[in-house]
Amino acid sequence: MVTTAVAPAPGGDEPAKISAMGRVFGVLFSPGETFADIARKPSWIVPIVLMTLIWMATNVVLAGRADWVSISQQNIEKNKFAAARFDQLNDQQKQAAFAQQATIAKLTRYVRGAIGTICIALLGALVWMGAFNIFGGAGVSYVKSLALVSYAYIPIALHDLLAIPIVLLKDPAAINPENLVASNLAALLPSSAPIWQQVLGGSVDLFAIWCLILVAMAFSAANPRKLSFGKALGIAVGLNVVIILIAVGVTSIFS
Repeated sequence: MVTTAVAPAPGGDEPAKISAMGRVFGVLFSPGETFADIARKPSWIVPIVLMTLIWMATNVVLAGRADWVSISQQNIEKNKFAAARFDQLNDQQKQAAFAQQATIAKLTRYVRGAIGTICIALLGALVWMGAFNIFGGAGVSYVKSLALVSYAYIPIALHDLLAIPIVLLKDPAAINPENLVASNLAALLPSSAPIWQQVLGGSVDLFAIWCLILVAMAFSAANPRKLSFGKALGIAVGLNVVIILIAVGVTSIFS
């Protein structure tokens, strides 16, 4: 009786060529080869855990260093609806309200540190999968999209690592929790600038642009025949612009 060997299906039992930690560094220094391996054998736990630990550390340091009372006061003053309500309070009531908002903002940082990364990855995987499947014909599953996005967001971990020494060395009164690293145009704006201007300036960020390029490379590597890097980058930039315009529009209503 003659038996015929059957080759394993792509992405089946064949092991990944690059280890999980090797992929973390690979997306920074050799993204093309690394994303091709991730698309062939998806995995996402290691980058999510790594980014969560770093983001938690950043938020713990930030919660203990920033002047949350001043930050809460500035945020309320920039929100015309909240400012109108606070104008009706006396000085003692205002100070109590600022202290309450500061406590909430501080506690929120711990929550964001614990679940922020996984929420961003899960949502990002869904949005990018939809965009590249609809407009690029990528044919990527959600699990594969989650793996690609998780590794494409690795530059965010570098941003958060840089933020830790900055927060520790900076004057607590000068810390802006929404812009810890001066890597975007929002860093050039005064603290009194409306929220919509900060959102718009913050969108032009070196690390965000880096992630956007990696996302395009990731999904192009997943289906290079249908989705060239140029086409993938066009889809990524287009979607990003739409999201920014929506965010600016919404925040301009309240500032």
